[in-house]
Amino acid sequence: MRLSDYGKQFEDWMVKVFYNYGLFIAKHQRWFLLVPIFLTIASIPGLFYLQINLDLYRLFVPTDAPVRYEFERTREFNQLPLGDLNLIPTRHRREFECTDAACAFPDVEMDRLRRDLHALQSEDEDVHLAFSNVTSLARQRRDVNKNKEKKDRERKLVPAKNDILRFYVVHRKFDNLLQSQYLGPLFKYTEDMMKVTNDYEGETWALEDFCTKDPGSSRCNNNLNLWIKHADVLFKDGKIKANPNLQLSYPVLYLFNRPKDIGNVIYGVDVKGEKNEIQGARVLTIHWFVNYPATPENNKAYYEFRQKLTEYWESISENSDLQFIPHNDKAMDDEMLEIIKTTVPFAVPATLMLTIFVLSANFSSDKRKSKPIEMCLGVWCIIFALIITFGLFFFFGAKFNPVTSTMPFLILAVGVDDDFLMVAAWRECDRSLSPAVRLALVMGDAGASITVTSFTNFFCFFLGWLMCSTPAVADFCIITAVGVIFDYLMQITFYAAVLKYSGDREEAGGLAACCYKKTDGDDDVENNEQQREAKKEKEEHIDFQHHAKTEDLPYMHKFFRDTFAPFIMKKWVRVASLALFPIYTAFAIYGCSVLRVDISPVKYIRDNSPIQTFVALADKYIWADNVMPTFHIMKPPDLRDAGSRAKLNELVFRLEHTDYSIGRVSTNLWIWQYQQYLNDFPNINYTTDFYDRKNMRDFFSQLDYSQYRDKVRIMDNITNGEPCISAFSFQTSFYGLDSWDKRQAELFHWRDILKEYPEYDMFLSGIFSPFLIDQRHTIAPSSMQTIGSALAMMALISFFFLPDALSVFLMTWSLLSISMGVCGGLALLGSDLDSVSMGCIVMAIGLAVDYSVHICYRYHRSECKTAQEKVADTLASVAWPITQAVSSTLVGLSCTILVPAYLVRVFFQTVYLVNIIGLIHGLVWLPQLISALDPCERVSLRERHAISKQAPRELH
Repeated sequence: MRLSDYGKQFEDWMVKVFYNYGLFIAKHQRWFLLVPIFLTIASIPGLFYLQINLDLYRLFVPTDAPVRYEFERTREFNQLPLGDLNLIPTRHRREFECTDAACAFPDVEMDRLRRDLHALQSEDEDVHLAFSNVTSLARQRRDVNKNKEKKDRERKLVPAKNDILRFYVVHRKFDNLLQSQYLGPLFKYTEDMMKVTNDYEGETWALEDFCTKDPGSSRCNNNLNLWIKHADVLFKDGKIKANPNLQLSYPVLYLFNRPKDIGNVIYGVDVKGEKNEIQGARVLTIHWFVNYPATPENNKAYYEFRQKLTEYWESISENSDLQFIPHNDKAMDDEMLEIIKTTVPFAVPATLMLTIFVLSANFSSDKRKSKPIEMCLGVWCIIFALIITFGLFFFFGAKFNPVTSTMPFLILAVGVDDDFLMVAAWRECDRSLSPAVRLALVMGDAGASITVTSFTNFFCFFLGWLMCSTPAVADFCIITAVGVIFDYLMQITFYAAVLKYSGDREEAGGLAACCYKKTDGDDDVENNEQQREAKKEKEEHIDFQHHAKTEDLPYMHKFFRDTFAPFIMKKWVRVASLALFPIYTAFAIYGCSVLRVDISPVKYIRDNSPIQTFVALADKYIWADNVMPTFHIMKPPDLRDAGSRAKLNELVFRLEHTDYSIGRVSTNLWIWQYQQYLNDFPNINYTTDFYDRKNMRDFFSQLDYSQYRDKVRIMDNITNGEPCISAFSFQTSFYGLDSWDKRQAELFHWRDILKEYPEYDMFLSGIFSPFLIDQRHTIAPSSMQTIGSALAMMALISFFFLPDALSVFLMTWSLLSISMGVCGGLALLGSDLDSVSMGCIVMAIGLAVDYSVHICYRYHRSECKTAQEKVADTLASVAWPITQAVSSTLVGLSCTILVPAYLVRVFFQTVYLVNIIGLIHGLVWLPQLISALDPCERVSLRERHAISKQAPRELH
């Protein structure tokens, strides 16, 4: 027996199983209606567990990206104890417990105090009273400390919100801002801004409620922007005032020979000379640190307060030549949330438009063929599947993200396709049969077909989840895969039962009986015993594997069979179609060839977002002028050794001499400053005194060097004088990185340099937008791997459901052709290869399967003798429901074009491309090709003529 024979047996077995399943539904139709509704209602509480993931790092950084390793190591560095330089450890220490007065007076030896006071107590009662007072005071202080610690613990239960209120200042004509006419008023604006308040929910909120305050202070200060006031003096009248104590270089200036980093304050800098002396700047930064308890009320108040600040700066812009561009560390998070808020509400008009379309497309003057309410319930069937999917996912902790926000539209597009196929199969059944048998025939016919498409869609998205390394796209794939399965289950349970209820009342107009005028014959009960017996005998002997279709088909089914099919099979139409296909292929290949990798922050924000201005500014100045990565050394060398210091200096030298390095003037390395400090003391020996804690404490306590303290981690359990530094970090700056290609190349160059020093266990952080860089390197191979695997998996799965080798080959060819057309079309429409488009291409593969499988499956099941008759028979069954499904999808999702976001726009373009290209393949090119390659067309003319005389002309 050939493999195709085994395949035919499996196919017949599947049809038989679905036929018997249809009979079972007919007997228990009430349960198949109530159970899905009950499950839907039971899933609704799960929706209230909704959590939204807006973390760009967690969403868009590939799971295997080096930046993930760097991020985790940075957290490890930050968790290392800073160390206590006031502690001079020895080899043996006596631990003691702090009690009573000792807790209140930690710097007093309480044992000695108690002995002295007890001795005095016997001599003077006043001293006794003093001792009591001291003890009482100590206890009061201890109680106060305990209460304070309790409040601190309670405060820690609420996570802190850390952010930066930042505004970039530019001139409308991008003139130099380092002029007194701009700097003086700008500092005054910053002072006035700190007085801005906002009324929210009956309370007045000010900067004091959100800003980070200095230790021991209860008020905010403007120290971060104080440099503007000093710069006003330096650049009076547009001229740099000579100051022997100030070297105004960029990105590090030197005040009294001490370095101060200004690379994150001014951008677009004009410099002159070997020392990079600043002549002017086109972008200035004003900012305040934010830290407050992140309760929901506080978060909302903070968001409203930020809006108020933006309004304040906009009012300044209206009356000056300056522009203020708001930006904060959580701005992208807010923007992603805005995309979700903008996109998800469009599901309502999409559903309404889809409902209106299916109502109009399925309403007929012949009440027996009219199915408007049934199709509306088909849309609700999809909504039930979405509720169950999201309810389960949210209940088990899955988080919603902006990419997932397009998933409901996709399930609507997939699900309505199955509804149209089931209704079309119902209409093709002989009306003389009972509703139960007709439902069984529908399940045997359309049920098997939608099973093929549903499982291919499921495995396509499931494979996308397994293969895709971008978490946001992987989440989209897995939730869509589960949604497809629940939609399929709803179709073969709830919607099948709806068709049975409709069939019971078909003569009166089905579920829309109220829309039709009642006739006298509607309620007639068939009392003719002979007719009932004949009908029963016909149903008992029905061949569900090869049942004949009714000739009383709707008009559009007959149109595709009698008019459209013969037309596309004409010789001249085939020739014209054959000539058009290479043109289509050429455009598709050209589009694929120009599809380029381009990952930018603009892909994840709205077109009308204020962040668009910031991104444009950052590309031109901020990310180009001064990039200052932080290099961490987790295994420092012994810095007492001159050779070790020389090797470390060699590493820094190499980083300082890459193509885009600013050079030594930009390097911020504490060791050099520490060495310079030690050189001021001629008696200090590096070999013995480098790690002396007194020297290190004195160094870091200097105001000029205190900036380095948080860059060095000290181990407290190391004997004084021994290497006690567990890790440290340093920075050096780069410029001229005015494109993402340059940034990517330079980042890989830095990493390659660090790999040559494994003994230091080095890594870097603080690079550009870390969720972007590594994607650019991995997106192309990852896309090819995911797309190639999806295509291979589709071909493999179709082999089981379409065991005919010709059908498998043509389905795979069609899938490749449609996918290639979608990729090329996206490129020609202006899309790029990124994580968003990659997810859409995987989606396109899943959608493209539907058209190919429906045509190939129907053609393979046709029992007509000639290829032309098979084509006509196939198009009579599936052409109209496919056309309706495509039309409904295009109509229902048309509203998503109104969402001003690249993420949704690519989804819209993909859906339209795959539906239009897929429809042309399904109705024209695939029928023409499959009929041309059909073995039945290769019999001799004499035999074919004999067969045509014997075969009946009617379609079966």
